[in-house]
Amino acid sequence: MDFALLPISKDSLEWQCSILKLGGLTVLLNCGWTESLDPKLLTPLIPHLQELDLIVLTHADVRHLGALPYVLSKYPVSCPVVCTEPVCRLGELSCVACLEDREKYREASEAYEVDDVLRIFMSRLTTLKYRETFRISVNGRVLAACPYPAGSHLGSAFWTLHCGSLSAVYLVDGTMRQGRYLDGLEVQRLRPVCTGAAQRWDVLVTAPVPSMGLALPQGAHQKAKPSTSKAISAARTVREQCFLEETISTLRKGGSVLIPADVAGWIPEALLLFEAAWGQDRQLNTYPICWLSSVGDMVLDQVKTRLEYMGHEVLEAFESRIGHHPFVLKSIRIFQSLEELIAAHPLNRPKVIFTTSQHLEGGDARELFFRLSAEPKTLLWLLGVAPGGTLARQLLEDFVLNQCVRKEYRLHQHMKSALPDEELRALYEKMQEQVSEPAPPPEIAVAMKAEDILQVKGEDSAASKAAKEEEVKVEAKAKEELKDSKEFKETKDVAAVNTSGPSGPGGASGPKGNALWSPLGWPNSRTAAFQEQRAESDQYGQVLSAAEVRLWKAQDQEGNKYSNPSMAEGGRASSIPLSSGMEAMKEENLEWRESLREHFREPMHCEVRERIVKVNCKIRFLPDNTFEATDLTNLLQLASPRHVVLLPSRGNSSTGDMLKAYFEFSKQPDLNRPAPEVHILRPKDFPLQLSLRSSKRKLQISNDMWPQISYMKSADGIRVARLRGSADAAKPELGPLEVDLEETSPPKLPRQGALFLGMGQDALHLSALKESLLGAEWSADVELAFRPPAGQRPWSSRILSVGKAAMGFKDVPGRGAAPLRLEGMPSEEFFLARAALYKRCAVV
Repeated sequence: MDFALLPISKDSLEWQCSILKLGGLTVLLNCGWTESLDPKLLTPLIPHLQELDLIVLTHADVRHLGALPYVLSKYPVSCPVVCTEPVCRLGELSCVACLEDREKYREASEAYEVDDVLRIFMSRLTTLKYRETFRISVNGRVLAACPYPAGSHLGSAFWTLHCGSLSAVYLVDGTMRQGRYLDGLEVQRLRPVCTGAAQRWDVLVTAPVPSMGLALPQGAHQKAKPSTSKAISAARTVREQCFLEETISTLRKGGSVLIPADVAGWIPEALLLFEAAWGQDRQLNTYPICWLSSVGDMVLDQVKTRLEYMGHEVLEAFESRIGHHPFVLKSIRIFQSLEELIAAHPLNRPKVIFTTSQHLEGGDARELFFRLSAEPKTLLWLLGVAPGGTLARQLLEDFVLNQCVRKEYRLHQHMKSALPDEELRALYEKMQEQVSEPAPPPEIAVAMKAEDILQVKGEDSAASKAAKEEEVKVEAKAKEELKDSKEFKETKDVAAVNTSGPSGPGGASGPKGNALWSPLGWPNSRTAAFQEQRAESDQYGQVLSAAEVRLWKAQDQEGNKYSNPSMAEGGRASSIPLSSGMEAMKEENLEWRESLREHFREPMHCEVRERIVKVNCKIRFLPDNTFEATDLTNLLQLASPRHVVLLPSRGNSSTGDMLKAYFEFSKQPDLNRPAPEVHILRPKDFPLQLSLRSSKRKLQISNDMWPQISYMKSADGIRVARLRGSADAAKPELGPLEVDLEETSPPKLPRQGALFLGMGQDALHLSALKESLLGAEWSADVELAFRPPAGQRPWSSRILSVGKAAMGFKDVPGRGAAPLRLEGMPSEEFFLARAALYKRCAVV
């Protein structure tokens, strides 16, 4: 089939992942995941990983690329991965933030680690700029992918895919509205070049609008309350005005505002809004704006250095005001952890808190909601429609749709606590034993010389017996020397717990205690570990006695005489007892804890408790800046593709039914174009397959013919070539056209006539051409009038006479749009009319 689509995600509103087959090549459209990081969701994707030829990414959040580190680190996937540079950098931070938020209250994820994220995003991704084409060639087929601005997030893109004569557009989660630092969707790229004469897109793949979103207030239908605050003047839309009005009202009543949002999605837009509002009203500086995120500072640094991906308004402001950067935020403070936030600003004081985990499924956002939900003065903002089954979706249905005032929920609370010292110490010793175990000797002793290997192999039984006797003597002698050492006795227990010798963490594997062991490469030899006992000395190099060492350890190193146990007032000995054993135990305890945190992960006790949460706070819904129902219909009518494919969504079919009814009963402005065919994918449907081959012949120029083609240039730089093609009429089946090149291509237009094709966005009309010609200075002395054609010329029903020249459309049977023809004697009017056509047309 020419086109096939297999949706991996059964709910495109929750996460995005689909497999597209276009012209025999396989493309993975996004590689998203949910915050649960459940590998079972990716089970349908695993069998198709070896078939992938390309992976494209559209947005820098977990629901669009969260599974990419897992797939590329666990499975052998060698195809290229392409995205824009902001998506690569911000997507890396989004995955790291997801892992760190999870590990704060839950056990670590087994899917992937932070090192896997950094390795994948630094080495496997290919970054592109907007409108930069990426081509791959597989088995003689070439696939071209190009990103264009989608407008919702920094660096977000919709992709156009071309494989031969087939074309497809992948557009999800875009916006047509201009934001504070982004210009919105690039609609011009989706429009046909010329109405009625351009190549239409074969397939446009998009996501449906949430069915619940149709019942919620949208950004254009919200009613804003009148306000006298200066900060409200910073709002540009009704949506922003409602957002600021409710937030400032809550702060002035003594409540806090909790805003959970994606770390790399809508937060930059909201930060700019609050920065502008707090700059307008200085009285609001008493209410701090806090951003609780472990990667917030890195996200801002990445956004600051991506000015070329921002809107024209930001670029003009940056160029006009030297040294002024819109993302140098003076009113926002970033906190890495919840404890740091509470220490700086207690929870009982009014403040604005931005957190991650938009759907309140984990992390600091869920913990803060548990602590603040019982306070009636607290305000919680829900950004966008959350997927089903999440806490944010339950709150949206109860408090926004059903307008509840208070309600109780039985929820799961994840908690982490430190292990007891005894259990932690036993676990640490077990880890130390595993690390200190000597590695088994290799099968081939690479460190031995050839003669040594032969000597070992040729030992007789008598030599082996003598070697064993010698080993016993050496072992007995070593034990006697170790027993006589007092310092060995004192440090024996400590060394058994925290081994810092050859068997410690990070060192080479060695013996345990005083046991003899075999060096690497000498399997029949035994040796004892050498330990050098060094005496303590003062700064002059004099060796200190045992009493002097104990006195030096007990006294204050700063020279305070009151801390010296041997000195007191009047020179008498001090009677203050100092327990050096307790201090040694404390130091030992600190040492093994630091060693555990440095070489191993300190284990924590994770538990899940059921908790009854009383929600008495205010909950408000704020629509996001993605597509609304009217935006989607207008966009599809503008692009006018042959097929529209809606990705699956659980319990949501209203978007597809709405689109079918719209294209069936609405009046199409262009009758030459049939309405697009809408395909609605269900979660349990089979892969969609479409045949995109049309009955028209398509011209394909071989690589040998391209260098032989000569071009003519028009006034606006468009290059046009003349080719003559003919089809064999004796063969009824469709076949390739035989194209012959003209032997001589004239450098200038022929005087007897020329054909023109419109290159603008609007169709060619003689009435529009007449109006444009009437605006010229020379048209005052030239007659411009419509008249019927004379003779049997291939003209349309009327032509436009311009002095001695004539303009009209050439009749071509069976063609929807005819080219424009200009004829006339070489005169001043002829060349002036031709120059006017150059501005809007290309010469054929």
